Amino acid sequence: MMVRAKLVAVDRQGRTRVYYVRARPGGVYSTIAGPVRGEDIISALPSGVLEAVRGLVYVLEPSWIDLLEGWAERRTQVIYPKDASYIAVRLGLRDGSRVLEAGLGSGFLASVILSHICPSGRLIAYEIRREHLEAAVRNIGLAGFTECLDARLGDVAEAGLEPESIDALALDLPDPWRVLPRVAPLLRRAAPAAVFLPTTSQVDKLLSRLDGRAWLVEAVEEILLRGWEASPGALRPSPRMIGHTGFIILLRRV
Repeated sequence: MMVRAKLVAVDRQGRTRVYYVRARPGGVYSTIAGPVRGEDIISALPSGVLEAVRGLVYVLEPSWIDLLEGWAERRTQVIYPKDASYIAVRLGLRDGSRVLEAGLGSGFLASVILSHICPSGRLIAYEIRREHLEAAVRNIGLAGFTECLDARLGDVAEAGLEPESIDALALDLPDPWRVLPRVAPLLRRAAPAAVFLPTTSQVDKLLSRLDGRAWLVEAVEEILLRGWEASPGALRPSPRMIGHTGFIILLRRV
């Protein structure tokens, strides 16, 4: 018997660290709070607290995003939840939305999109590399959303879809200016689009090549995430943060 579990260890100095483990009876798992036994982890699920020699270990059943964070295959640079969740909200996604994505990568953004549009919606996702496509489908299966996924190997610029059949577009490609003219007719009028790009030169190239008669640029944004070290009497910002990961360019089809 082997089960997945998320461990949050807190030592006596208040330091916290997260571990993702496949626990089995007879196994021993090290944490900053001390070692814990596999059988104790299994018996504590779906949630519980174990006493260790240097602190406490909280045992939790993983959520779908935990499953991706802890066990997904990362064949490409992934889009962090801070960016993916914001993209999903700005695209106005809801159950039943029909979304086109290109640059499926490791499937992290796709999983967030699917969490918004399932069970009635559909994500049509294109990826040009077979090994990335196959890994992404496995990752999305780990999150539990494959029933709403239509994953396709190939170039989104060659997508054979009906005109104005798509409610929203998400692009994670190095050259989105190449495909935007081809996919524009597939989006319904006023449909939102989000493009994720890592560098300023790519953003500048995109903006300089956009057809202003087909696309309205609503915003160019980035999201920075800083945590806080939360302990009683000593609340302070963490010296570490997730800084620049990429630019989000928000467009509307006109």
